[in-house]
Amino acid sequence: MALLIRKGAILPPAGVTSAMRAVYSLPVADSPLASLKFRIRVMRADENAFGPGKADILESLLETGSLNRTASGMRMSYVKALSLVHAMNDLFREPLVELSRGGKQGGGAQVTDFGRKVLAEYRAMCEASELAGRPAWRRLRKLLKD
Repeated sequence: MALLIRKGAILPPAGVTSAMRAVYSLPVADSPLASLKFRIRVMRADENAFGPGKADILESLLETGSLNRTASGMRMSYVKALSLVHAMNDLFREPLVELSRGGKQGGGAQVTDFGRKVLAEYRAMCEASELAGRPAWRRLRKLLKD
């Protein structure tokens, strides 16, 4: 998830709803080269349980209902996307995604209610981190070359 600065405003990361966009309307000085990027990862031991890529997978699955279309849209192999879904399901208390096998009508991938909750909490955590980092970012940005 990235917090980008363009044309004097902080732009929200992908996946932020219109209700959340007001949070990102604070003006900042023009600086086409400067940006602040948060990449928060939830770790379990040494394993990446959840992060920006897995959040993007869940968001895409909410839109498409298809792991194949999600993988294609994210320019990754189906096997890689399937591996990431299995990793998420294995590392959380409940499955984040329910997979159904193909057949005449094709398979599917549905984000569970638990998966929606994990995604919402992750996005809220990212948003809170970005907001908390803004004052220090304003000070640090002034120390960068133009």
